[in-house]
Amino acid sequence: MHSPSFGFNRWTLLRTCVLVLAGCVALPAPAQPRVAGPGGDAPRPRTCLVLGGGGARGAAHVGLLKVLDREHIAVDCIVGTSMGAVVGGLYAAGYSADQIEDILDSIDWNQVLRDQSPRDEQSMRRKQEQLELLGGVELGIHDGKIAFPRGILQGQRMELLLRRLLLPASGIEDFDDLPIPFRAVATDIVNGQKVVFERGDLALAIRASMSVPAAFSPIRVDGRLLVDGGVVDNVPIDEARKLGAQRMIVSQVGSPLLQEDQLTSPLAVSQQMANILMQGNIRAQIDSLGADDLLIVPQLGDIGSQEFQRSDEARQAGQAAAEQAVASLRRYAGDPAEYASFQQRHRLPGNDVELISFVRVLDDRTGTATYVEQRLQDNVGKPLDVERLESDIATVYGEGRYEKVQWELASQDGRQGLQVTPVDKDWGPDFLHFGLRLSDDFDGGSNYQLLAQYTRTGLDEKGSEFKAGLGIGEVVSLYGQYFRPFGATARHGVVAGLDYRATEFPIYATDADEPIAEFRYALSQASLAWRFSPDRNWAFALGGELGKEHISQQVGDLGGIGALHNQLTSVSLSVNYDSLDSVGFPTRGQRLSFSNTNYFEALGGDANAQSYRLQWDGAWSHGQNHWLAGVRGSSSEGGETLLATYGFLGGLGNLSGYPEQAIFASQIGLARLAYYHRLVNSTSLVSMPVYWGGTLEMGGFWDSRDQIDSNSLIGAGSVFLGAETFLGPVFLGYGRAETGHDSFYLTFGSLLRGRDPF
Repeated sequence: MHSPSFGFNRWTLLRTCVLVLAGCVALPAPAQPRVAGPGGDAPRPRTCLVLGGGGARGAAHVGLLKVLDREHIAVDCIVGTSMGAVVGGLYAAGYSADQIEDILDSIDWNQVLRDQSPRDEQSMRRKQEQLELLGGVELGIHDGKIAFPRGILQGQRMELLLRRLLLPASGIEDFDDLPIPFRAVATDIVNGQKVVFERGDLALAIRASMSVPAAFSPIRVDGRLLVDGGVVDNVPIDEARKLGAQRMIVSQVGSPLLQEDQLTSPLAVSQQMANILMQGNIRAQIDSLGADDLLIVPQLGDIGSQEFQRSDEARQAGQAAAEQAVASLRRYAGDPAEYASFQQRHRLPGNDVELISFVRVLDDRTGTATYVEQRLQDNVGKPLDVERLESDIATVYGEGRYEKVQWELASQDGRQGLQVTPVDKDWGPDFLHFGLRLSDDFDGGSNYQLLAQYTRTGLDEKGSEFKAGLGIGEVVSLYGQYFRPFGATARHGVVAGLDYRATEFPIYATDADEPIAEFRYALSQASLAWRFSPDRNWAFALGGELGKEHISQQVGDLGGIGALHNQLTSVSLSVNYDSLDSVGFPTRGQRLSFSNTNYFEALGGDANAQSYRLQWDGAWSHGQNHWLAGVRGSSSEGGETLLATYGFLGGLGNLSGYPEQAIFASQIGLARLAYYHRLVNSTSLVSMPVYWGGTLEMGGFWDSRDQIDSNSLIGAGSVFLGAETFLGPVFLGYGRAETGHDSFYLTFGSLLRGRDPF
């Protein structure tokens, strides 16, 4: 790539700063297109296609390409900025207009415009953390200071998508050697210079060109920090001339200036300032067009730069604009022989990989290269399977310590393999995460807990980490945990932890709405466990625990119980499976959790006891309609005085109608079916899905196993409104049980998580 320089002054600095505030590049549209003059009988001049930036509006370029293909109009070079670089890069690599249309139609923008790996592709440790902590708020700690990412998105999924689409052209380094010579325009955010990619990694070049400030973090290429090319050259006509263009077809899809009644927020005003500051450069580029050039400006109306769900509308607008100019476009067509030659070379090059012989992980931007290499070893000795590779990378990325994980094909001693570049988050390696659990029945009963967790990642190259957490509220908790993976594929691990929890909870009689007593419970515990996770969905653990529990009656009179102190010494076994795609409102997958804990007097404990816990949930969907079925139960024996062996019921979806944690017993069971329908669907960078739904439930509780009887089961149900917020799922609902108990609820927290207070 080369980097033409120009004067950098305060106006350039102001323009860049405003663009960062605006979060998107929106450009003024000229009122009328200007059409090229007649051709002639001379040999066909070199024709270049110039595709401007505009975010989702750039899908209009595909409509133009469809008309070019239909009219047999060959182009000799392409220059693109931002979305123009995406569409132009795919076309230059050999994709036809119809194929690019199919690609845009097939993209799930809700997923691509998210960084976090899909939950069903994350490791089991991270899935469990989501259940325990909830919330997506993350702050970094770098050099002892609070740090933030440089953009809303890091572009991980977008880059994987581009890498997959452009894999056939990955062996081409010089962009002049593509089926159609190509250039992508980006901006050096440090010095404001324009950067034009003419060689290198095509996927990376396009990713840099579309890195909209604030929306996407800048991307580092060859030591330079790059953002969207639209900052300095959104319609790169001058770069087409440098490629030798004698005539140009220019597609301009930027947004027009906002009207006065649209300037209703600081963001809108900042966006307008960016438009005005850029207007001179854009007009100068367009005014330089000559009589042999053609400018096409689709009528895109109110389609926003982030409204990718309206891509088909934008494509149709682009095709309509091209159809209106078809008479002028036909002047660019050559003779049949020329177009046949163009078709012959305009095809995907192909880059078949028979076998992946090695995985090479670069360690210059990460401290955990060994961990990444171990997790990707399953790809060695097999043909390249991009879907499997992306899934493995998603698991690595889902660990939460990486800004991005890039991959490319590489050669070594005549063999083909993978070169992977993990990039640690530059706002780490320490992180703070926050969550909230809350339930309120609007009748004096409330339960809340604010959660904060500190995580230190990358303690060694294998990916060891330490985390410590604090919870305040109705449940006070303090914990620390150290995890160290080992084994050739890092699937084994040792987990050591210290944990303290204390809470006060009311006790209700079966037919009472008011508590008859209130207890304070405290548990302190040390644990050590071996953990084995053969894949991202299964986890097995075997460990031992040593601790104490203290139970004291604070209010009421319940059988003369004053205070209990129990020494706990136990060995536990757990089996977990989890493929659910969400902890808030899952749409597919299943989750199974089983544990068996055995308490031993012989090891220093105060009782011999056994407890079993089982929970299963399964989700399925049809369109915007989703169902979640589940069963859960717990059973203990020999531990009548050990509250740690008991199970709890009560709360929304957990025998609705009863107050939160109103029921506890040594034997509990619950079956439920939940339905929820998504009301709001958006592909914007910031969205909050909203649902309405309800539950049907059947549950019971007993003091001993021989008392379990289906005749004592209690029916219940609820209706609710729910939303997926940055602090986790929140529900506002009403529940009623057949016993007459009913309650309104405001609940922060997943329906998947048990309501045990400790």
